[in-house]
Amino acid sequence: MESHHFGADAAHMSLLRHGYFETRAMIGRWVSPRRRRPEKPLLQIGSGLNPIADFENLDFYMAHRGKVRHVGHDLRRPLPYADGVFEGVYSEHTLEHMYPAEALFLLREVWRVLKPGGIFRCSVPDLKKYIDFYEGRDVDAQFGMFLSGCEALWNLTQNHMHRSVWDAAMLKRQMIASGFAHAEEHPFRSGSDPRLFVDLDHRAWESLYVEGIKAG
Repeated sequence: MESHHFGADAAHMSLLRHGYFETRAMIGRWVSPRRRRPEKPLLQIGSGLNPIADFENLDFYMAHRGKVRHVGHDLRRPLPYADGVFEGVYSEHTLEHMYPAEALFLLREVWRVLKPGGIFRCSVPDLKKYIDFYEGRDVDAQFGMFLSGCEALWNLTQNHMHRSVWDAAMLKRQMIASGFAHAEEHPFRSGSDPRLFVDLDHRAWESLYVEGIKAG
């Protein structure tokens, strides 16, 4: 009986969170312009509590209770910029918060707003690292925070409102399918455009980094 009540309470809270999220999304779409003129040459998608100077910083409407300034947007909708206006786009730990179809739509939108020759640097939690830990292979020591491989996979797939998982092969494949001419995995803070080497230190242990290039 206690288990039944716990499950019902969890489902009720999930419905409340979903309703609150969708209400904010609806209000945000009503009051926000559909097109913005970018003030910076670079765009960060999913800026969170880490807005970056020299970037347009984009995140969900009314996120973070006013602690940081950013452009409010629902990433499930077309980005509020014209075609080909950014020299580079950066996103760290954002795609995994979207269902696969939503994430693929966003990849196409990123391609659209990039200038020819522009680069999209994208970081997500690396499914392969988690599976390596589950199977007992050597991984970063920070995986030691998990008591088991199963707990690690819980964290990746069920916590933090994660809705999709990624490895480098899948991310590269979907970038190419979204229009990018080339996609390649790179190490932490390494790649084609130093302006996009803004990867956060505390996420490196579990992350992968892939850059897609729009044909010039």
